[in-house]
Amino acid sequence: MHPVPVLVGVEGGLVGQRFVVTTEGLRLGREPGNEVWLDDTGVSRQHARVILHNGAVWVQDAGSRNGVFVNGERVADHRVLKPGDRVSVGTHFFDLEYANPEGARSAAPRERAAPPASRKWKAWPFALALVGVASCVGCFGAYGWVRGDSAPAPAPAAPSYSLSTVLPADGLPPLPAAPSATTPALSDALAVASGQDATGRTAQLPQAPAGSSATELVERAHAQYETGRLNDARTTYQMALKLDPACEICTVRIERLNGEIAARAQVQLDAGLRYWDSMQVQQAIAAWETVLLLVPDPADPLHMQAADSLARARKP
Repeated sequence: MHPVPVLVGVEGGLVGQRFVVTTEGLRLGREPGNEVWLDDTGVSRQHARVILHNGAVWVQDAGSRNGVFVNGERVADHRVLKPGDRVSVGTHFFDLEYANPEGARSAAPRERAAPPASRKWKAWPFALALVGVASCVGCFGAYGWVRGDSAPAPAPAAPSYSLSTVLPADGLPPLPAAPSATTPALSDALAVASGQDATGRTAQLPQAPAGSSATELVERAHAQYETGRLNDARTTYQMALKLDPACEICTVRIERLNGEIAARAQVQLDAGLRYWDSMQVQQAIAAWETVLLLVPDPADPLHMQAADSLARARKP
């Protein structure tokens, strides 16, 4: 029987534990449902994924904040692993080995263990602080009653609302679990990969250049993504998917790019509205034109909102 790839914990909380890498993949993260659960605040809930695809083992950053490293080098998106490579997630290190099927075991999702009883004593500082805060509040209340201070408290300021969620400074938010009004639910490329009307939708994917291979196109798409050419990267991943409908890396990247492009377009749409409110007309027009470049589909809600705003701004 052929040897199977295994992740072996060599440093951190899972030292000595072995996890078989399969075509279903191993999810590494802080969420208890992951096959490799890492109880570490420096690890994202869905931090990384290791998967066996086309006979090779791949590691992929699942959008983590602190990154995934292979042999000390940060993985920008995904990377092929070789036997002996060391993968680090937070303070946890794993080596990739190949072992006989008898010496390996599959990983199952682990449940979060209950905190040890020795931690209970740490609750007393919080209880003491709560008592102190309550005492201070009582003192100030009694002082105000004695002074006869009956002036009404100022009303709180009305909250301000935005048409979109403000993006954090350190990156884009994870993709939503369910489709929303501004995020594409399922692209043509993903529909092909999942078998939904594959015959009709395959023809809609862009044609790959003659003589290109799926592997070459994946590498080209990765380089385009690194230079910020998101739409070009998505198109190239779609061409690779047309050559290899089983390319799981392509489907994952296309889904993530759909979310990133929609999020950036929403940021530009909101920026245009703020410029318009502050009478900065040219800046508003430039922001809305950027939305049309990011989302060229006229049927997309973001495209329609930006086009309507541009029409109003250019109306004499």
